[in-house]
Amino acid sequence: MKTYDAFPEPIGGYTVGRTQMDFEYTASDHSKRELTAFVYYPSDSSEGKTTSTYMFPEVYEMFNEQPLITAYLKGKDVFSIDIKTQCYDDLALSGKEKRYPVLFYVCGGGGSPEWGTVICTDLASMGYVVVSIGHQNSTMYKRKDGRLFNVSKDFSDVIMAFSEDPEMLALAGKMEMRPDDETAIEMCHNVLTLPILAKLTEYSELQAEDVRYVADYLYKLDSGELNSIFKGRLLLDIGMGIVGHSYGGPTTAIVCRDDDRFACGIGLDSGAFGLLDSDLKKPFLLLFCEPNYNMNAIIGANNSMETYYFSVDRVAHLDYCDIVFTSVNEELRGERDAMEMRNLVTDYTKNFFDHYLLQKAASVESLAYDGVDLIKKTSNK
Repeated sequence: MKTYDAFPEPIGGYTVGRTQMDFEYTASDHSKRELTAFVYYPSDSSEGKTTSTYMFPEVYEMFNEQPLITAYLKGKDVFSIDIKTQCYDDLALSGKEKRYPVLFYVCGGGGSPEWGTVICTDLASMGYVVVSIGHQNSTMYKRKDGRLFNVSKDFSDVIMAFSEDPEMLALAGKMEMRPDDETAIEMCHNVLTLPILAKLTEYSELQAEDVRYVADYLYKLDSGELNSIFKGRLLLDIGMGIVGHSYGGPTTAIVCRDDDRFACGIGLDSGAFGLLDSDLKKPFLLLFCEPNYNMNAIIGANNSMETYYFSVDRVAHLDYCDIVFTSVNEELRGERDAMEMRNLVTDYTKNFFDHYLLQKAASVESLAYDGVDLIKKTSNK
């Protein structure tokens, strides 16, 4: 298995800056939420700095303490953090454009906000400001104030209960590869009505609340109410975009559904928890490995705007994040070359946001990757 000592050079022309911010607020369930976020953004020079640290060693150690890891991957190395990034801490914001459009990235459950470093760096190098949040209870992170937050036992228990639920396992055993729409929608409906999903959905909704809170904060940065390099520099009036991997995908869709400031979204090998009767009212793209269409067919069935379903062959679930470059365990990887997989995910993401946010002629349907098929495009206008 090929190993990497550095992430690939960013695709775009900008040098990429990265800064970290901490947040606290009280959520609608009255819980106190203490978050962090990494913000990736376009810059003109590395200012002679060394590249940003990929992941704090303390966070990596927490990963090995998670119940999910000890249950399923005990004693196995999963990924390495000894890899060079292609971004730099606390650079000046580029002066090439007056304002820059904004995207959010949501990592998978049990992951870390750094797990999207490659895609966030790529998008920032092409002129986007990209925010990746550490969500309390469902992800692991180190805040700027030094405090460590690991995945909670309750969240781990919920994920394990879902993965081991007899009804879910029975449905998973019946999932067909490339089912017809009616079959896939019925299967998705059956999954989403399982009682085990209620608690999972609560966590998705809390993550969506985190995103909305941080979006509020960005508006304050742009207005100058809070001082930062982003004062008067964020292109917010066109709307924001959001992309989520795995468990972050439902969060992405919930944000699109509930917040009109978000113009479009992308789910990377994700599901539809909490979206049973939801019209997202926003363009949405799903990039996934089969038989995942069974897990999210209902999104396009209900969405009044365009929904794209792209099936990708020869990939594993974690290939959609940095694991393609950091994995030290062959079992976690699909068959596609890491660079090809990175280019694929970045291309579909960039083309989608360029079209629906920036109104460029870019089209996801014009992309041609071997083994990537548009299985459905719906619009229920």
